[in-house]
Amino acid sequence: MRVCDGCGVSVDDDHIRQRIQRLEMATRFRPIHINLLLIDSAPPSDPRHFFYAAYAAATGDAPGSEPSAYFQELAAPAAPGKDLPPESVLAEFQRRGFFVTSAVECPMPNPDDLSVAIRRLAATVLRRVQSSYKPKYVALISEPTAGLIEPLRAAGWADRLILDKGMPFGCPADRQQAHVEPAESFGARLAAATSHLA
Repeated sequence: MRVCDGCGVSVDDDHIRQRIQRLEMATRFRPIHINLLLIDSAPPSDPRHFFYAAYAAATGDAPGSEPSAYFQELAAPAAPGKDLPPESVLAEFQRRGFFVTSAVECPMPNPDDLSVAIRRLAATVLRRVQSSYKPKYVALISEPTAGLIEPLRAAGWADRLILDKGMPFGCPADRQQAHVEPAESFGARLAAATSHLA
């Protein structure tokens, strides 16, 4: 057992292997210069619903599945009003300088622990934002990431922090669920809030 850099808990080798796979998938589409960094709370427990797994599924490197509601909602800022295949969405994300990451880089067995974990890792997340990602703007995209608002503001990100009425954009609680009505979708609100970055 060793401590994982992504979530800060003692884990086995399989946990580390899965984290490396997620990092490799995401790195394929990481822009050289990040215009918008979207920070979610943690990756989904089902690896097929990890945002960047859509590429692996499209190329046959991972089990295929229909894009989840989560993926479709996040596609909205990069391809508003377009119904693109997953690999095209990811390419458009990269072209626009958009990148999705998680505050806690590993799935959490108990989602109720997310807010506590994010508060515990806030300084680490802030270091990654400032030293590694160096984005122009940051958007928080799930309720547990509210614990990052004050640390980001205190570090000088207040004018570059994109929120939904002062709070993170809420994503579907069940990332496999069907679309909600467009006017209520977090993807539509996120697309509107980031339209000036296109």
